[in-house]
Amino acid sequence: MSTETQKADPRFLEKVDLKEVIFTRFHPGDDLFEMLIKTVRDEGWERAVILSGIGSLQDVVFVSPKSGFKIPVNPAENLNRTEMKGPFELMSVEGNIVPLVGEFGTMKHGDPVLHIHCLLSYGNGELTGGHMIGAKVFTTTEIFIAHVKGSRVKKKQSSVTNLTEMRNDL
Repeated sequence: MSTETQKADPRFLEKVDLKEVIFTRFHPGDDLFEMLIKTVRDEGWERAVILSGIGSLQDVVFVSPKSGFKIPVNPAENLNRTEMKGPFELMSVEGNIVPLVGEFGTMKHGDPVLHIHCLLSYGNGELTGGHMIGAKVFTTTEIFIAHVKGSRVKKKQSSVTNLTEMRNDL
């Protein structure tokens, strides 16, 4: 069945409560993704949104679509993986953390799925950024994270895109 004729995952709209916000600082050498998961779990949250963050990072890993790829996505064939040593000034970071339904890659049912985008500076005015899948803190990272209350959203592998997509009907 072609992508055009497959039924896409349903659209949805939810009103959520983001009143509970924490501000946290991570230390040199911390794995950014591990610390985000730990912070959210320590608060007892299943869903969160990364509102903003600044600081510095190193050993950053991005994924981006290769030119001309089509849906469904086969990550090994369709995504470029770019590893950058750094250090970088973290100009901006945002994203979300949502529990997984089913399995995806090495993740199991209930694991938090992090979807994070950032903008980094080389220090000479040149910028880079994108969909970040890994990073370590260089000197410090200061991040505002909000608890997403009133949401049923989870992530599940899409039969259309083959990626984890948000759903509120599971």
